[in-house]
Amino acid sequence: MMKRRLVVPALLALASACAVPSAKAQSYPSRPITLVVPFPAGGSVDVMAREIAAGLGRQLKQVVIVDNKAGAGGTIGSAAVANAAPDGYTLLFGTTSALAVAPALYSKVAYDPLKSFVPIIEATRGPFVISVRPTLPVRDLKELIEYAKKNPGKLNGGSAGLGSVHHLSLEMFKQAAGVDIVHVPFKGGAPAWAALLSEDIDIVFDSMPGPLLFPGRVKPLAVAGPSRLAKLPDVPTFAEGGLPDVSAVFFWAILAPAGTPPAIVKTLNAALNDVLRDPKVKEAFVNQSMETTPGTAEEIARFMADDIPRWRAAVERAGLKQE
Repeated sequence: MMKRRLVVPALLALASACAVPSAKAQSYPSRPITLVVPFPAGGSVDVMAREIAAGLGRQLKQVVIVDNKAGAGGTIGSAAVANAAPDGYTLLFGTTSALAVAPALYSKVAYDPLKSFVPIIEATRGPFVISVRPTLPVRDLKELIEYAKKNPGKLNGGSAGLGSVHHLSLEMFKQAAGVDIVHVPFKGGAPAWAALLSEDIDIVFDSMPGPLLFPGRVKPLAVAGPSRLAKLPDVPTFAEGGLPDVSAVFFWAILAPAGTPPAIVKTLNAALNDVLRDPKVKEAFVNQSMETTPGTAEEIARFMADDIPRWRAAVERAGLKQE
């Protein structure tokens, strides 16, 4: 009888403790949510993040605040989220730059992209495209490689900056093709495109919008993804051109700090799926020459697990690791 008196209260206490997380999840969200964008306001990442934040607020009937914590290649804002309370009230709008490239590029990053976060959903994904100036005497990827081999060190490839995903994509190509192309870093993608349009450089690696924005003024030669693009149906993939190792795909995703309760992740995933399927949000992405990619948390987690080591290897092969 004495043992029963001791056991019953203990079981009741355990049941009560187990019920607390469930009760918290059911009442979530009960206050404003912050979506940290680790880049400055006004850029394409920020614009799309705000579109998603507004939609999420409508779905959850709660205020979603966008907080721009820019700097150090996206690592400052990402670290802030990694160290936040895992309660679903601080989220990260993560990108390839901040989650895959920066941790590989810099030795002192205060988060592990695969251990410090819980992926919630992918927002968009797309391959990079190699484009050249129209007066360059090449018609396809094979001819570009032949021209570069005949003219070592004479071609210039522009990027959005040293160690950027654009730069690493160029390095992937150089290594796979065995060509010598001079890298010219710019302060952002726009100046790199301006240099290509003025024919100050020969090559640019960037996502799809460039060739679409400047039809006839640039020549897209190959897509660094698994398949051709619907909007560039005549542009083959690198694999079709004989370089299957050139795989450069960017992604944007929403993540939470590691340890966030699964029930909250499930709530956020369901709400964000509705947001990404909203015609208004889809149109906003299309206007940026991107498509929303709604799906499960497990899908983006698997993609990140495969993709992040690929960028780390690209940084190491290019010898770009910095202190």
